Amino acid sequence: MPIRPLKAFPAFFLALALVWVSEVAGGFPAHAQPAPPLKIVATTSLIAEIAGEIGGTAVEIATLIPPASCPGHFDIKPDDMKLLAVAQVFMLHNWQGRQFSDEIIRASGNRTLTKAVLAVPGNWMAPPAQIEATDRIAAVLAEADPPRAFSYRAAAERRKATVQRVGAAQERRLTDATVGAIAVLANDMQADFIRWSGFQVAGVFGRGEDMSPRDMEDAIRLGRAKAVRLVVDNLQSGKQAGIGIAKEIGAVQVTLSNFPGGFKDTGAWAKAIEKNVDLLLAAIGKP
Repeated sequence: MPIRPLKAFPAFFLALALVWVSEVAGGFPAHAQPAPPLKIVATTSLIAEIAGEIGGTAVEIATLIPPASCPGHFDIKPDDMKLLAVAQVFMLHNWQGRQFSDEIIRASGNRTLTKAVLAVPGNWMAPPAQIEATDRIAAVLAEADPPRAFSYRAAAERRKATVQRVGAAQERRLTDATVGAIAVLANDMQADFIRWSGFQVAGVFGRGEDMSPRDMEDAIRLGRAKAVRLVVDNLQSGKQAGIGIAKEIGAVQVTLSNFPGGFKDTGAWAKAIEKNVDLLLAAIGKP
């Protein structure tokens, strides 16, 4: 039987073949366009780093507070209001409710902005809180952008596996260094992380500018009574108080960061927690 030339095929089947070739070659029909990225404003690098990893190219994130700055002493600026004016989702920590009130959000003029308050307890640098925060942020993204919900949740599961792996590796380093035998005075913003690290938290202290002479005396007295060997400051709170206390009791002072990006080359949470553990171990002479 002779082969029939292509022109003999009905026009209908030829059209179907051309559409099929187009879709296979390009992945989508020529008229389909990918959805624009979800515009997010995050108050801190803790939130932005998680949302950025989960969302990838599907999100566009702006961070209001620089990672080395104290979140409690941040004042919102006109440029920040411009970011909120065009954002779709605004993510903030639950302890920032007064700082970023509903009145401020209304002042941006963005009536469709979704405010997501992330009530995750504990220090987010510690793996347990980091895992809970990952779940919470993934849920916010999925609700704001349903077509990509599966992708967000899958990315969150991958991130949680990484957090567990990295956290376990850091715990092994701390356990091997027998940190449980060491008494510590910690800035109140670092106390939860120091407890997770396995040290004995003998007491806590606040920001230097907020401590009275009596507060300093009490901290020094406690440090001596508990044979404290290490005083831990929080980068974002300042280190003046810890340096003074450590000098008086003959302890070593170290400053940790509560936010990814606080120190150089620590923009990812995994790098930030590794840096904190590096600093702790170096401070006790066990790098």
